[in-house]
Amino acid sequence: MSPGKFIPSLLAVALAVMPVSAGEFIEKLQQAASEEIEKSETEALFKQSELSQKYLTALKALEETLKTTGDLDAIIRVREEAEAVTKSGAVTSHADKPLDELRQKYVTARALIMKEADAARGKTVELLTKAIREKEADLTKAGQIDGALELRKEGEQLLLKLSAGMRNEAVEFSDDPRTTAGVELKELKKITVPATSPPVFDKPFSIKGTWLESMTLPPLKQRIAEQVVIGDRGKKKWPTIVLPKGTVWSGRDTNIFSSAAYIVATKSSFDRLKFIGDLACDSYFVNCSFDQCTFTRGGGWWGWDQAAKYYFESCVVSNSVARGWNVVDNGFRARASVFEKAELPPVAFRDKEPANYLNHPWFKFENCRFIDCKVPSSFVLVTRNCIFQDCVFVDDPKLVEGQKPLEIVIYQTPGGRYDISKLPKNITITRKPDTEWKGEPIPTAQALRDMMGF
Repeated sequence: MSPGKFIPSLLAVALAVMPVSAGEFIEKLQQAASEEIEKSETEALFKQSELSQKYLTALKALEETLKTTGDLDAIIRVREEAEAVTKSGAVTSHADKPLDELRQKYVTARALIMKEADAARGKTVELLTKAIREKEADLTKAGQIDGALELRKEGEQLLLKLSAGMRNEAVEFSDDPRTTAGVELKELKKITVPATSPPVFDKPFSIKGTWLESMTLPPLKQRIAEQVVIGDRGKKKWPTIVLPKGTVWSGRDTNIFSSAAYIVATKSSFDRLKFIGDLACDSYFVNCSFDQCTFTRGGGWWGWDQAAKYYFESCVVSNSVARGWNVVDNGFRARASVFEKAELPPVAFRDKEPANYLNHPWFKFENCRFIDCKVPSSFVLVTRNCIFQDCVFVDDPKLVEGQKPLEIVIYQTPGGRYDISKLPKNITITRKPDTEWKGEPIPTAQALRDMMGF
């Protein structure tokens, strides 16, 4: 049964039972939409599993072929590819031509499966939005303004939950992979922080087990000793957790695991916490402070690139270390933020063209200041209009050459060291003194902390 046929039938039932509260109306629609989305996702998972088995069979056949050539190293790489696919559905970065040709077929087919699932979910959300707007208009015409406002609030939260899992970037034309021409520098797409205000829940840490409901937390000063798990895909619970100004969370390298959730934090402070996000779990931090925190990808769901996304705006990130960033598992966008004393991670492009990330909206650090940081060459490639103060630049031996030329301009204050000596020949890092930066003012850490007000 298609979303286009399913939702209107249930909507007709909901409208026929009058009067009906906004909460009841939303509940009926959520039930219908959740069932339809679950069906499309289950179908996608079966298709993915079947595709993985076919790929593993092809890898086994390739291994048999390689045995005749005596190339032990190539066989090891094929087995590593098979192990990665069996474990998580992901792939390695090995560049052997026969392996890469098989991999591209697998990756292309997997992307098509997720595109179809996205399209089905998108159609459901589209129909749901239309139904909610029509109901709002009916309530308004009937003079039930409070009911219309309640419906809008609950409807927005529902749509946010159901949109989880959809890639929120607009579909753009892809570059012809055969071209070796440079990529034109373009303005980066603006990221919109979700504007949502779920009900306030005073004692979230009294909850035993997983946080399943959307809630706005009070501005708690909270020590966190045990892992916090947010959301449950199996129960179709995708909560939005809103942390207001004055929130202070301190841990002991404690996990904050978004299993199926959004986090939206403003003017909050975090210390010694590990933020972990599963597929389609996005976290938004505006004017927040972090000390000894990490931001990584976790969980067992796989589907598309930039699986777990983190957005930083006007934030200060200090003494933080991360490992294993790559353009498939991780998505980062930082704007007008300061990174202090951070050992920045290398960025693995996973056989993808580094130049194609020049304008990428979900792997870019723009108009940021880096102070006393260790900066690998691959990390430099995902920066734009940044000032580096007393930083040490080092080679990333795993940075490989793409087909397209790429130039990154960095602005340095006096001091620091530039020890990069092994860049691929088509990659250029142009260094300029910070005094030559004439664009948007790049904030200092103190200015951002003053904005936080605590």
